[in-house]
Amino acid sequence: MENATEITQFLSVAHVATILGICRPSVHALVRRGELPGIWVGQIVRIPVTGLETFLIDRGLEPSAIYRGTGLLATAAPSPAEPTNTDRRVTARAGAITR
Repeated sequence: MENATEITQFLSVAHVATILGICRPSVHALVRRGELPGIWVGQIVRIPVTGLETFLIDRGLEPSAIYRGTGLLATAAPSPAEPTNTDRRVTARAGAITR
């Protein structure tokens, strides 16, 4: 190993499912079929960040769409229009009707 300080980062199945917008069983199926690289640690699967990047690029996603100018993998985030649980509680206390 030339650079001992370089460590591969791994993502959980739940994190990858969130990024891809799919369910966890679908991520497990992609790993089992060999379409998405992953390692099994007992019954837990971890996906290397570089493997997820390659998976997305192989499917036509441009690297600029993966990275948001920070050098980090782009991740799914909740829409600013969606209220969080805290927002709903505050709204409910203010007397507004919430669904």
